[in-house]
Amino acid sequence: MSSDYLKNKSLCPLPFTGAVVNTDGEVRCCSISKEILGNVNNEPFEDILSKSAKLKQIRREMLDNKFPSNCSDCYLKEKHHKNLDFENISNRLYHIKILKDAPFKLYKDENHFELQQIDLRWRNTCNFACVYCDSRFSSVWAQFEGKPDRMTNEAMAQTFDFVKKNIKNLKTIYMAGGEPLLIKENIKIIDLILEERPDLLLRINTNLSILNKKLYDKVKQLENVHWIVSAESTNERFNYIRWPGKYEVLVHNLKKIQELPHKVSINMTWNVLCAYNILDFIDDMLANGVHPNQFIMNHVTDPMEQSVWNITKSLRDRILKEVRQRMLKTDKKFFLYKVYEEMAVILNQPLFDTYKSTLYNMLMEFDKKRNLNSRNTFPEIYNEE
Repeated sequence: MSSDYLKNKSLCPLPFTGAVVNTDGEVRCCSISKEILGNVNNEPFEDILSKSAKLKQIRREMLDNKFPSNCSDCYLKEKHHKNLDFENISNRLYHIKILKDAPFKLYKDENHFELQQIDLRWRNTCNFACVYCDSRFSSVWAQFEGKPDRMTNEAMAQTFDFVKKNIKNLKTIYMAGGEPLLIKENIKIIDLILEERPDLLLRINTNLSILNKKLYDKVKQLENVHWIVSAESTNERFNYIRWPGKYEVLVHNLKKIQELPHKVSINMTWNVLCAYNILDFIDDMLANGVHPNQFIMNHVTDPMEQSVWNITKSLRDRILKEVRQRMLKTDKKFFLYKVYEEMAVILNQPLFDTYKSTLYNMLMEFDKKRNLNSRNTFPEIYNEE
């Protein structure tokens, strides 16, 4: 990528080089894109990426140094930080680093595409029903809601063939779901990597609840693996937010993958239920050998009732004070400092008071479906009534 394009603050390589295929067959530029480009249940993956008018418009806007609404989440995250030296701030900055060797010809106009990164979410197979998830990405939620897994076998076969066809050009494959360590199609992908591209970067976004032996034994043979562990709270709060997960299982399995010659990151989803407890979680992860450079954070804004903007002013001020103290003690070069910096910016936004009843109704529904008691787990939320 030339220096001219590096100066373009709207440009992301993913519309030119990458895609995500979701469990229902929907195709997007990446996991946080707004626009649906097509569906592999209706047309081949390759045709979607080469013919989509929406995708061409996104590319054109980027090349014109505009900021497509499709990519607003990344642009917003980048505004939260004073410096953009850290690639983990946003998907855009991360992929600029990972895909920096993408051919310059791709940025000539909006008609060029070469698959170099793919995010595969074959099925919604998952053993968790996390509070901010839904039936698209969790088979447990799908059971509650009576919704089937919707990506057809034919679409999965065509998608695998497309990946195999492009395996030589790929720089990275991202596995999510669902829970990727429970999805059988991922075994075929790992076998393909072992056979064709053992140097390829494999990223696995996992709840780390089950290290499926067959799949795990294959992953251990790879050297270039990035484990992205999803968690953000401790003990009973973790068990509620990521039901029916158990915090002690997470810690046990974390220690196992820490023994491998692989990269590990902790991917935290900050929400109203772990507004303060996320700080206890960070401390516990540090005590368990996680480095300050291994933390990533996303802020829940949908559903809005789960946003930390629904906490009280007194709790907001308490968290903000603690975060600022932590910033003074954390080296600015580490990702953890950037997490604290983003938390401070978010906490300085106006608080809500319109979603409280929706939040209580949501918790009551969770309690009923999962036979839990949110009042015991999150007393500070109900004390606000």
